[in-house]
Amino acid sequence: MNAIYATMMVASTNVQKEALDENSYGPGFLGFVFTAFLALAVIFLIRDMVRRVRRVRYASEAESKQNELMLKGENQPVQEPTDPVDPKTSEDS
Repeated sequence: MNAIYATMMVASTNVQKEALDENSYGPGFLGFVFTAFLALAVIFLIRDMVRRVRRVRYASEAESKQNELMLKGENQPVQEPTDPVDPKTSEDS
């Protein structure tokens, strides 16, 4: 046990005596670039995941609406309007 303690004492005194550079205290510019790249990658992956989940949810809602119409006896497919409708100039209102 004393040998381990003595080895630890010698190792700790050698580390304390070494001179430290100005850049030896942190990751530096390369660490910053890597962290920024990682953060941007995570942001883009999360945005892509949300977009894909939203598409799946909308597809399942459209499919369930189509199934409801088919159960009611309306065998016509659900169609969205082909031209954009301006509510200010629409003749329906």
